[in-house]
Amino acid sequence: MKKLILLGISHKTAPVDVREKLAVPENHLNEIYHNYSKSAVIQECIVLSTCNRVEIYAVTEIPDQAIHIIKNSLVHAKNVLLTDKHLYYMKDTHAVRHLFRVSAGLESLAVGETEILGQIKRAYESARAAGLTGKLTNVLFQRALYVGKHIRTKTGISEGPTSVANMAVALAQKIFGDLKEKHVLVIGAGETAETAAHCFLSQKTTRLTVINRTHEKAKNLADRVKGQAAHFQDLLYELAQADVVLCSTGAPDFILTSENIPAIMCKRHNKPLFIIDIAVPRDVDPNIAGQAHVHLYNIDDLDLLVKESLTKRSKETKKANHILDEKSENFSHWFKAWQTGKQNSLSHKTTDHSLILC
Repeated sequence: MKKLILLGISHKTAPVDVREKLAVPENHLNEIYHNYSKSAVIQECIVLSTCNRVEIYAVTEIPDQAIHIIKNSLVHAKNVLLTDKHLYYMKDTHAVRHLFRVSAGLESLAVGETEILGQIKRAYESARAAGLTGKLTNVLFQRALYVGKHIRTKTGISEGPTSVANMAVALAQKIFGDLKEKHVLVIGAGETAETAAHCFLSQKTTRLTVINRTHEKAKNLADRVKGQAAHFQDLLYELAQADVVLCSTGAPDFILTSENIPAIMCKRHNKPLFIIDIAVPRDVDPNIAGQAHVHLYNIDDLDLLVKESLTKRSKETKKANHILDEKSENFSHWFKAWQTGKQNSLSHKTTDHSLILC
């Protein structure tokens, strides 16, 4: 009998220094899917990789062997030693329910965040383009997207600051209080960097600089947020000018190392430098935190703000869980029928015709 399996690692099971080693850049997905496609054990597969999680959903008739293949591929590719405490393994309806929780933002660092829906959609589309999806994963991931949207429509779980970028800006506010007169440097030009830039502007930040390895991307983002763009070769100069620095690139290695700091701090006349690194893998060498007048925060340091957010959303979270219970139970009937080859169409009340399930 075919089984759905899930092997994952997340912010709940591993710190950022472990998660960053397993992060899967989008440009490496094809290679991973190519390797899995050669396995007779794995019949369908979708890789979901975000700043807070790496999860691999697979369909197989030999779960133990499939888990072994997936785990080894992660460890060998990244040359990292994983322990069982870092990983979680689920199968069948438990894996289904977990994916629904992820899509609803209930498993996110910032509960209720909306970015995860786009990440799930891109993960699904990448796997589909690689020919790694099939009957179950097609229906499951389309259903997960519907559940995530439905819960956000029916509850207030996504009200207020919900993204990691939102939380990072909230942290900057806790540090400085008023951000109006502060010079903010955003390193990166992707979706998270743009969200953060907009958040800083909403706090009346008067000077915002965007820097990225590809200057055109930095300029495009700077134009959208009414900031200014700088060339990547001027990074050290820009770091010497900024009050708060937010890092969110997709670089595989550190873009700022401890060797850079003395020259930067000399130009700053030892004025405190605050860096918030929300990239995974990290953009900033953690050893920088040990240097005088440098204050470095990474994605795991947002924990206090997350707890405050959870308290405010507790009522909406309960509502979301009730809806999730209902949707999970509904899908479990279809799933069990699929396993025995007796499934019918799975329907739901929605006007979103892009989610037509077969």
